[in-house]
Amino acid sequence: MIRGEKILFVGPEFRKSRGGIGMCLKNYSQYISPFKIIVTSRFQSLLMTVLFFPFCLMGIMVKLLTDREIEIVHIHGASQGSFYRKYLIFLIVKYCFRKKVIYHIHGGGYKEFFENSSPRIQKAIRFMIGKVDLLICLSEKWKQFFGSTFEIRKIAVVNNVVLPLSNPKALKESKRLELLFLGLIGDNKGIFDLLKVIKNHRIRFQNRLFLRVGGNGEVERLKKTIKEYCLESLVSFEGWVGKERKDQLFRTSNAYILPSYLEGQPLSILEAMNYGLPIISTRVGGIPDILNTYENGLLVEPGDHEGLALALNLFMKNSKLLQNYSRRSREGIVDFYPDKVFKDLAVLYDQLLRAGDLESRVTTVTRKKSLFN
Repeated sequence: MIRGEKILFVGPEFRKSRGGIGMCLKNYSQYISPFKIIVTSRFQSLLMTVLFFPFCLMGIMVKLLTDREIEIVHIHGASQGSFYRKYLIFLIVKYCFRKKVIYHIHGGGYKEFFENSSPRIQKAIRFMIGKVDLLICLSEKWKQFFGSTFEIRKIAVVNNVVLPLSNPKALKESKRLELLFLGLIGDNKGIFDLLKVIKNHRIRFQNRLFLRVGGNGEVERLKKTIKEYCLESLVSFEGWVGKERKDQLFRTSNAYILPSYLEGQPLSILEAMNYGLPIISTRVGGIPDILNTYENGLLVEPGDHEGLALALNLFMKNSKLLQNYSRRSREGIVDFYPDKVFKDLAVLYDQLLRAGDLESRVTTVTRKKSLFN
């Protein structure tokens, strides 16, 4: 358990969140006490998020004025609109209240966001990333990108957290490949690529593969595509799945697939590893770091339909391979358990706090010397 008296978290609603950052903060709240947080967004609607944001800024200022224990503000954010909100928070926290700032970057679109932004926005991104006291990212690949693109004071990789299962499972034996996809329904997650691959190989996959899809987003498009491709006997849409249903789906599956175009360090892959599932995914974001490190799945390029088909076919034909990947998933997931992650995080907090104490002592000595000059 990390003592949190000196840390204020800033991020989206986490108690009933459906997003990755919210899930991360929810896990943090169970291992950091007291857990001090200001919520920046709690609505699906962009308009409501914008209207709510001034109250968030006011809440942060009131909290920092009234809670003198806080020395570090740990900002969780991503690209696009999240950056603009967190940039304003960063300016207030760093230059009005002189607090240490951690910028914890989630999501997989930051590189494209930076490269496609106007020179003025790029300057703001460079300024914020260059001035925060610690930049946290989710993989070595993202560390290399940020380190080579920006001037950074300090950067560290901190894994997302997955909670250990109270009742671990063995890989489910089945005559067919019971495949699971969980995520935001849309092109970025590659789900429509996967449906097209299943359609193109429908005869080969019939009675040998079954895909269950859970999530929200472009739900009507998904249903329409399943019907249009005549995949009702091969694909089932489960809707948005809560905790209990998600547990059931992981336990009744024997492989997990996420053919994304953009990712950071997907919690869904980590959750699948927690259940001992072999993985099929893509070479984007921090995913190769996971699958190459633990050798627990197959990687294809985003949008590579033939590569996806070959990976699915290999999983269908080779039960021994699935068992090996399953074992490696279970072995590798311990690096994402709270004992490991929060030990690493506690060291980073301690380093920042000690650096702050040193700066304070140096400032005090300098002031004393000036009095005697």
